[in-house]
Amino acid sequence: MPNPPLDGGSQVMHFTTKGLLANGINVKTLAINPTRNLVSLDILPADYIANTRFECVTVDTTIKPLQFFTNFFRSESYFIERFISLDLEAKLQDILQIDCFDVIQLEHLYLCKYIKTLKRYSDAKIILRPQNVEFIIWERYIKNVKNPFKKAILKIATERLKNYEQTVVADLDGIIALTKEDAALFKSFSDKPQIIIVPMGYDYENIKKYDFNKQFNHEPILYHLGSMDWMPNVEAVQWFIKYVIPYLEKHQFSAKIIIAGRKMPSWVFEYKSNILDIIDEVNNPVEFQEDKQIMIVPLRSGSGIRAKIIEGLALGKTIISTSIGAQGIDYENGRNILIADTPSEFANQIIKCVNSRELCRTISKNARDLSVQNYHYQNTAKNMICFYQKILNLNE
Repeated sequence: MPNPPLDGGSQVMHFTTKGLLANGINVKTLAINPTRNLVSLDILPADYIANTRFECVTVDTTIKPLQFFTNFFRSESYFIERFISLDLEAKLQDILQIDCFDVIQLEHLYLCKYIKTLKRYSDAKIILRPQNVEFIIWERYIKNVKNPFKKAILKIATERLKNYEQTVVADLDGIIALTKEDAALFKSFSDKPQIIIVPMGYDYENIKKYDFNKQFNHEPILYHLGSMDWMPNVEAVQWFIKYVIPYLEKHQFSAKIIIAGRKMPSWVFEYKSNILDIIDEVNNPVEFQEDKQIMIVPLRSGSGIRAKIIEGLALGKTIISTSIGAQGIDYENGRNILIADTPSEFANQIIKCVNSRELCRTISKNARDLSVQNYHYQNTAKNMICFYQKILNLNE
């Protein structure tokens, strides 16, 4: 669901939609409303529903162990299979028989299963805007899995996902990649679709009343904010708690660290540390971050671009991230982001920031400058529109 824009995935879609509308594009939005994070339509603004001609279909995308096991006797990837819905296909058919589109943009690899339906009922150009290269996430995750049985099962599932991802690219007219790394991978799969790199944009109207100085009015507070129903975030928090916090405690570190996010696992709450606070649901992410100075992004796996870093730059945060976490960001280490890939590096960057408010103020300003220059949602939408025009041969 692209609205409410409370996590990275929904923000990417929501700000894209706003950017296209702001540039005069006629938009129709059809979304999956997944049962595991079901959104009540009553909370969606009326003007949003009207402007986007919004519709959604409820789909149960929950990973079911029995189905996951029986899937191994078929050739399909279970990661893809669980997004197949007869109700969604019927809704697509209804829409495509009523409306005529120039471009149909799929916001996730898992929706590529509907390409045949799209081509049967529409002559629109089909573009994929993947938020990640999906199999890369799983390959990176598997490297850190210790259980040999789990590792073996995930390897098979990931190989099937990889085969699907590499094959389906040839059915597309275009791909809008979030990073140059993702673009290079998709280009290696097939030379058929045209490919462009357009990073995520940020909506600065979202922070009109935001106080950039509030974070400096007290002792530094560190935080990690991310949905804990996304596997790389769980892995990142596990790594940070297991390796970085003990290092900080060993060095008598006393600043407060907050880990927050939707679907927080129970084991996180059970971890005991005087410097750590755990928060589950955050209703207003911008408001939550306003008084916090240092954002930590300890990702160990993942692909695409991190929406929370894009938001952190816009909010003028001092961001400490792994190289993987900062992938796709046009950063300069030590100027607008700090990079750390080992527990000791991560802990030492934290200690350095806590001990130097001047350093944090400098990085905060540089982060905001980078954000305004590269990641305004209306500008990224313009780049996407130029790509549409190219694919539709409207520039010739």
